[in-house]
Amino acid sequence: MYRPRNPPNPLSSAFLKLPDTLLLVFDRQGRLAMISDAWVEALGYDLGELKQYCFFDLLYENDRSACRQKLAAMNAEAPTLRFSSRCCRKEGGYLGVVWNLTFDSDLELFYAAAHQTAVHLSPDEPQLPEMFVDGLTGLPNRSLFLDRLEHTFRRAERRKDIQFAVLHCGIDRFKVINHSLGHRMGDLLLMCVANLIRNTIRPTDMVARLAGDEFGILLEDIRDVSSTLQVVSRILQKLQLPFMLHEHEVFSTISFGIVASGAEYLVPDAMLRDANLAMLGAKQQGGGAYQVFNRGMHDQAVRRMELEMDLRHALEHGEFQAYYQPIVKLADGTLAGFEALVRWNHPNKGLISPVEFIPVSEESGLIVALGRWMLGEACRQLRHWQNTLPNAAALTVSVNLSGKQMQHPGLLDDVREALATSGLSPHSLKLEITESAMMQDTEKAALLLEQLQAMGIRILLDDFGTGYSSLAYLHRLPIDTLKVDRSFVRHLHENPTDRHFVETIVHLAQRLEQDVICEGVELAEQAAILAAMGVGYTQGFLYSRPVAANEAQILILTGFETND
Repeated sequence: MYRPRNPPNPLSSAFLKLPDTLLLVFDRQGRLAMISDAWVEALGYDLGELKQYCFFDLLYENDRSACRQKLAAMNAEAPTLRFSSRCCRKEGGYLGVVWNLTFDSDLELFYAAAHQTAVHLSPDEPQLPEMFVDGLTGLPNRSLFLDRLEHTFRRAERRKDIQFAVLHCGIDRFKVINHSLGHRMGDLLLMCVANLIRNTIRPTDMVARLAGDEFGILLEDIRDVSSTLQVVSRILQKLQLPFMLHEHEVFSTISFGIVASGAEYLVPDAMLRDANLAMLGAKQQGGGAYQVFNRGMHDQAVRRMELEMDLRHALEHGEFQAYYQPIVKLADGTLAGFEALVRWNHPNKGLISPVEFIPVSEESGLIVALGRWMLGEACRQLRHWQNTLPNAAALTVSVNLSGKQMQHPGLLDDVREALATSGLSPHSLKLEITESAMMQDTEKAALLLEQLQAMGIRILLDDFGTGYSSLAYLHRLPIDTLKVDRSFVRHLHENPTDRHFVETIVHLAQRLEQDVICEGVELAEQAAILAAMGVGYTQGFLYSRPVAANEAQILILTGFETND
């Protein structure tokens, strides 16, 4: 808010005039130095009548004493205040108001911006009920934010030239703070971020704590979307400095989703929903970013919701299938086993790519049930082959474990159940984990892998080379096999750097007495280079794509021919 160095003319409605904004400027005694036109409409007085009043006269009589005490405590060290009260209408009744006050100690003036609330304030309630205020940060909560946004919608209906925006923002990697430093430090960070945002936006705007580490910002009377980007830029700039949380120095970033007002929005919930979608998109960029909502995000969210709903019924309806990709022993080109991969045959949409439904099942938690089914099906199928096919006795099957499965307390029981029900030997089962899943909790992961290995199950580290802490933990984890990611194999025959990288992994694995499987082998030339390095096993389109169980059975019986 602009503050003149000289006191403004009393009752000048031209000073700081913002359309439909309730603004007041007054001194310690409550004498009005400025009142906006919006008060005339809101209270039902004309400007001549209001000249006879002071600030405290506008308040309901039972609210005046508490208000005087609050204002008396404001000074240069405590220059801002937020509270609620009732104002008296000329025709009777009360107007519920939430105040944002700033005290200018140089001029000894209070700058008050207020907004109406549809929350009913009865004469027995001296201030806004606690149910509408966040207890930790002191900010308005989600209910009050939506109430204010509702009033902004009504203003925009009366004044078509009014533009506003909603920002939904969240602290990036907030769970890391809670888990590493404790919830007390997390609460301190929330309070610091709340104060930073509150002190960055205009007094006429609003910031609220929506839930957890997420905040909502309402920017009123803006020119266009570029105005919101200026606010985001100021907040991000302040975040370049660390927060001092007692003895801890913490750097944090915030992701923003931005939605500007428009004819397509008729209710506050829809606007806040789309701002949240945009924020999630910003977080997927790595955090510390913003994203302006577009219609494609909403369509994508609807598709995702439909996919999740279909996923919940897919297991019950038997829509999933286990496919099998051969794993080949390079030394003699024989079949060593299969990697089991899930496929979803949707009754209406046909085959849905795992790239599309696996992330949804991870985020929704459905991956635990899906993984349990996949584990049981892979064990059952391999045991069936071992019992019925002469060449299958020594084959193994590899099943992928997600991070959610590894965190689930029933995983060991699920594995035991799959082996017991199928009759498969633990030595025929391999479990693949990714480095990212392992890094979620390395100590817990190490203990779990040791328990699995003690059962006779072999452990594979999948996508090796794509993470950032492999070498630091590799010697500490009970790993039997490293799977080199296909990204390092794809150009192996023409890129010396990739070839040297794979050679390094092979030498490391040999020193650690671990096997190596290279994924994504498509050319005989690549297989020859890997064999010369001493790689034990490969898999890829050179041998076969993932195939259904009946086709995999044919491969067991007849073998396969590779093509250049």
